[in-house]
Amino acid sequence: MYKVKDIYGILDAKIISGEKNFEKEINDFEYQAKYIRNDSTAFVSISKSTWSKWLGKEAKILDGRLQILNSDKKPALVITDQVILGLDSQIPQLLVEDSIEAMRILGDYFRSEFKNPVIAITGSMGKSSTRMMIVKALKGYKVVENRGNANTRVPVLLNLCKLVKKPDYAVYEMSINSLNNRGNLSLIVKPDITVVTGIGEAHLSTIKSTEEIALFKSRIFEGQSKDGIAVINEETKHSDILQLKAKENLNKVIKYGQSSDENVNISEQKGYLKVEIQVDGENHVIPINIISEGMMLNIYATINVLKHLKVDLIESINHLTDFKPFKKVLEIKEINTSNLQATIIDDTHNASLPAMINAIKTFNKQSEFYTGNKVLVLGKISDLGESSERQHSKLVSQIEESKANYILCIDNEMRKVVNKVKKKNITWYNNPEQLLIDLKYLVDEDSLILFKSSVTGTMLPQIATRAFHDLYYMNGVKEIDYYKQFPVLKGNVYLDKNNKIISMKQQQSAVSMEGLTPLIYYIYCKSEGVVNKKVKLRKWPTNNAIYFEGRELELNQLIDAMINKPHPSLIYQLAYEVFENENKRRLLIDNFINDHNLSLSSSVNVTGRYRSKERQSFNLNDLEILYMQYKDILFANQHYVILGDRFYHGMIKDEKEGVLIFIMYDSLESLISSILNNIR
Repeated sequence: MYKVKDIYGILDAKIISGEKNFEKEINDFEYQAKYIRNDSTAFVSISKSTWSKWLGKEAKILDGRLQILNSDKKPALVITDQVILGLDSQIPQLLVEDSIEAMRILGDYFRSEFKNPVIAITGSMGKSSTRMMIVKALKGYKVVENRGNANTRVPVLLNLCKLVKKPDYAVYEMSINSLNNRGNLSLIVKPDITVVTGIGEAHLSTIKSTEEIALFKSRIFEGQSKDGIAVINEETKHSDILQLKAKENLNKVIKYGQSSDENVNISEQKGYLKVEIQVDGENHVIPINIISEGMMLNIYATINVLKHLKVDLIESINHLTDFKPFKKVLEIKEINTSNLQATIIDDTHNASLPAMINAIKTFNKQSEFYTGNKVLVLGKISDLGESSERQHSKLVSQIEESKANYILCIDNEMRKVVNKVKKKNITWYNNPEQLLIDLKYLVDEDSLILFKSSVTGTMLPQIATRAFHDLYYMNGVKEIDYYKQFPVLKGNVYLDKNNKIISMKQQQSAVSMEGLTPLIYYIYCKSEGVVNKKVKLRKWPTNNAIYFEGRELELNQLIDAMINKPHPSLIYQLAYEVFENENKRRLLIDNFINDHNLSLSSSVNVTGRYRSKERQSFNLNDLEILYMQYKDILFANQHYVILGDRFYHGMIKDEKEGVLIFIMYDSLESLISSILNNIR
């Protein structure tokens, strides 16, 4: 048992207050006041300047002095690098030069006194799940572990201070941040057993290669004694480097993987993993309610760690039956209502390239158990730096080989991936709302849907959460037509000369699968007064016998064509003539959409035409907005505005000065019939 006076004796500190309470017991440490759970906790107050010194940037965490002064918790001790005025004088306050350095000194001391096993885990993927599995398997023992996935330098030092609790085991995950050139904290942690779960492409924004990542991760072995044990995934990239580095420091290096232990076999079933293990000649079968090859490997790692601890192996593995990783880590969400039976796998906690591939493989395996549509919903992998495009391109073959009937993608990093994928119903979205709408119509009875992305820089985690809610409460009625994989619905609204709605059909639900791009070009050119000139049609992918390379036209002809159901080659040519480059064209479109509060997907490609790999959509409200603001321009020389490549969208004025606004009619006949019905 440690007391305040013992902590004072370990540190080179100055007593500010509370010397009468130096006999108080200390059984925990925290540097965030919100986590103080009892009056035996020592609070480490870290100033902003100290955070900046250690992090190299300003910390998001609040200055420790403000935390403790605004807290209703009463710690047994405050260790601070700036005197805290106004603190209860009964609370011992020790002044140190650097609070984080004080944690290092204390952590080093407590580790030297700690004689029970310390297990440290690192890797580009799977380290949190493996750590949580080991802790879960050690149910019934007193274990100190990371809070959440806090695994960088300062949390590691805090975890060492928590050895003051004198647990049976300490299980720590360590990020590359705690092993890098700023100081290898494994030298302080001194783990008895280390686990390296895998090497992947995370951190390539700051580290040159996966080989260099492997070398950094291998520094975890440097804190071990020769008698320590290293447990290394033999199936990961650069496993040879890891094993070589481990053998330089240790006498015992254990490889794990699906073929490493003949006494253990793990197979994937519908919604769970089946562990078959033989111990002392007796066979045991244990179901664990998780899925994926990655989770299989984490179980293999856990079993290899447990074998070297003084625990009952089968009893410990049985504790994993109801194991749950972090939320949104291959989290299975069942939709079981009177309207729909479907399964969502939400894996948007985080992503590396190996984790993305693992998720797709898991989806493929689970697809065997479902009869409905199989839908992949993918977002980007963050933190890839300059290698982002190259790393994302490695997903192409995985997507092409997937069992998905439909693939929906979001984020700019995925757009090039989508364009490279062949022979799949795959679509890129710039509008998360439209993706969610389409997804709800693609999901059918006994569907399987996987969401996979990083957690930062993308909207996919939020979309996954909303999708479950929306599908769960969906009424089951889908009055909708499909154009390939897109749900579409034609509709119209008739406004009289006072802009009053006289009649409408599907105004709220009607949605297109083409864009407003030609109409935006027309409004821009007319508003800016673009000067007429002779132009020659260039070679475009949509050229034909009528619109061929070299045909002479006037710029005004191109502009006027934009509201006369323009041919795509004319739209390409107008964009080429009017905009200096693609960036300036895109900027104009984006600004126009934002300024007029139009649907985000109302203009995605240069021509606005239907492309199965680029989701475009606008609705009647978008056309109403443009009509209200630009009707004088739009109807200056004619009584109609028609756009669209495969369908008819637009607006037509009648002799009563009313206007019919319409979208998604597939023929002139059906459009004329609708006009007559509205006018009557």
